[in-house]
Amino acid sequence: MFRSAVQSLYLLHTTRSARYFHRVTTNFINYDAQGDLLARKVPIIIGDPGQTYVLIDPTIGSALRAASPLTPASSAARAEDRCKLTFFHDLQYFGFDPSPDSIRHKPCNFVPEWKKHELVLDGTPDAKFAELARASARTLESSLDQLKDM
Repeated sequence: MFRSAVQSLYLLHTTRSARYFHRVTTNFINYDAQGDLLARKVPIIIGDPGQTYVLIDPTIGSALRAASPLTPASSAARAEDRCKLTFFHDLQYFGFDPSPDSIRHKPCNFVPEWKKHELVLDGTPDAKFAELARASARTLESSLDQLKDM
């Protein structure tokens, strides 16, 4: 027990120098044109266990935006457009409304930006990382555009 406490204190004082991402396949469940549920396998990018940062393909992001009851559906997503989702811990899925069957759930932001769209749980270190990453990308965007034309 003492060893665990020491390790925990040690981890609090170290800064992470790297963030690792893993490509995995998951189920995306949506309604088809006839209103029937349709599940398909889609690739996503996730962090290490315990992290709360998920990158999804823009086509999946567009489907989430279109289904969102809180934001207007639009083919041209702006940086400030965000969908509010809920992550259900016990069932391990993202959805729009808290389920009466799920006691443990947490608010989540879906941010349609860049080449991959983000799903980030609110109030986590990963949410702060996502904000800093977006700010850095906006700052570097013009410089990167100039470099790619060279």
